[in-house]
Amino acid sequence: NNYVFSTGYAHMRPKIDAEFLMCFLQTDSFVKVVLDSCTGTSYPAINSNDLSNLEIDLPTSEDEQRRIGCFITNLDHLITL
Repeated sequence: NNYVFSTGYAHMRPKIDAEFLMCFLQTDSFVKVVLDSCTGTSYPAINSNDLSNLEIDLPTSEDEQRRIGCFITNLDHLITL
């Protein structure tokens, strides 16, 4: 597969359930942690090293991650109906 990534984006390789990760990355609490870690004035950003060093609490059980991700995705689908 050929991919192109801008320098303005971090490429993530999840070691956790991808659906859970997608839901988690959109939470207000995660966004706040990232925004608080951003540097720069005209174009605030966080580099990939700082992003990978963020300490966040996640469920360690893959089954729990999968169930949470599935639940939130299903809830999102219901909201859009």
